[in-house]
Amino acid sequence: MYNSPMAVMTISEARVALPEVLTRVEAGEEITITRHGSPIAVVVRPDIVWSRPAGAAPSDDTQELVTILRERARRNGRSLQQELRVILAAAENDPGRDPLPPIRLTTVRTAGTSVWSREEIYGDEGR
Repeated sequence: MYNSPMAVMTISEARVALPEVLTRVEAGEEITITRHGSPIAVVVRPDIVWSRPAGAAPSDDTQELVTILRERARRNGRSLQQELRVILAAAENDPGRDPLPPIRLTTVRTAGTSVWSREEIYGDEGR
């Protein structure tokens, strides 16, 4: 069913095929699970995780990413370019992905003791 070194599945697909997912992982395959097109988890054998040095980031292998995206495109019946357009459109339309602006810290010099609200000091409506 999957020919790439790292398969990509949606949460729904992984839930339905959990026994198969675990069998494939046990055989050495890594499976990425996505939600709304974004990767949220990678299922790997424990010995793979434990063999990585603490704090080591996963490899940034462009070819591996292209392979994963090609597999995802194939499963969705699209070309790689079409799949990338779908991913980018979803990222642009997801308001939850926009980073919050940095919090501005303000020094307030006072002559006495008074009480202020966070909004009065920071002007950020208490975020």
